[in-house]
Amino acid sequence: MSEGLLLSEALTIIRDPVHGFIKLNKTEMAIVGSRPFQRLRYIRQLALTSLVYPGAEHSRFAHSLGVMNFATRIYDTLLEKHRDLLGWNQHRIEKNRQLLRLAALLHDIGHGPFSHASEELLGEKDHESISSRLMSAKPLSDLIDGFAGVGITAKDVVAFFSAESIDPDIAFLREIYSGELDSDKLDYLLRDSLYTGVHYGRFDFERLINSLILIEDPKGFGNNIVAVEYGGLHALEALVLARYFMFTQVYFHKIRRAFDHHLLEFLKRYVGKYPTSLSGYLDWDDNRVFALLHKHRKDDDNARRILDRKPFKEAFTTHEHINDEQRTRFQWMWKEVQNKFKGVSMFCDTAEKSPHKFEKVSTYIMSKTTGKPALVWKESEIIRELKNIEQYRVFVGETHRERVREFCQDFWLSQGKKTE
Repeated sequence: MSEGLLLSEALTIIRDPVHGFIKLNKTEMAIVGSRPFQRLRYIRQLALTSLVYPGAEHSRFAHSLGVMNFATRIYDTLLEKHRDLLGWNQHRIEKNRQLLRLAALLHDIGHGPFSHASEELLGEKDHESISSRLMSAKPLSDLIDGFAGVGITAKDVVAFFSAESIDPDIAFLREIYSGELDSDKLDYLLRDSLYTGVHYGRFDFERLINSLILIEDPKGFGNNIVAVEYGGLHALEALVLARYFMFTQVYFHKIRRAFDHHLLEFLKRYVGKYPTSLSGYLDWDDNRVFALLHKHRKDDDNARRILDRKPFKEAFTTHEHINDEQRTRFQWMWKEVQNKFKGVSMFCDTAEKSPHKFEKVSTYIMSKTTGKPALVWKESEIIRELKNIEQYRVFVGETHRERVREFCQDFWLSQGKKTE
């Protein structure tokens, strides 16, 4: 397939630091130029992480373009290898390719200010629900309907995000957009790594993409799912390790998480919930929240802590991997420390509540010994040894930090000895 867009349309090329050149057709560029999409320029990908890693100023705007580009590359790779297996005619090929590109491009259109950090203020289940509403409304619905010539309407793109859709083509395309080896994950790891200036998120994505194949779901549902050739094992291992270390070093960074807490508490007090009307919701972005922070700097502690870069400090933390007894011990300790220090502002944080939390993968890879699909942890000792990250922390202001730290440590050690 040539450029694989709408071949009668001229292409616009956007230069991106992760992908190099990203190509879009005329109608896609109209979508990019719309108000809902342009708003993403002012939604930071990593919330207030730039207060820890100064370079992390990148936006959902660039990420969305990158997800579309990766989704297209994965689609083209799988189509080249499995055209006969899929059995699609040329119209179906072009329709599904364009549908995937639109879904990937628009998947984050509903994010609130500072992305995941303020998700609690959404009047709906999640940002994807708002994304679907935006795609169903003007101007996006009219722009998407511009692809009617290849059989795509706004309803088709919205159906992509609906759990009720049973279309086998959409099930396959979702594997590319939001499966375990999805285009979203590939882009945010590489992009976040680049802009934070860390190396943890880098992996050989060229090798990984070229190693992707389709297999029949071993669970017996009759669907085709994305798997990896054995030759791509090391690239897959690198991706999993990238997720692990980016979580520990960036996404769950203790200072970044403290800023997330202060931001959410501030927004709950001065905003409550974002507007439910789409026009009102689109008025909210990071810039508006920063203006609100400055407005209340003198009378709100959370605003001052963000703007003066003086967040709560970590007073206690567990290890990255804890057992059931330690989890119960922490919950007990948290109740005790709250009783001991009544009236002192503090909070606890858990890895389970953090965006991009690290969990074991269940990707299939072609076994070197049997030649049949096997779960990757059966083929890779590195992945088999990795554990889900379950970590708990206590944060408090600098004034009370030492006293809280000593209390927590004494409690943790004394109660731990009783269970040995």
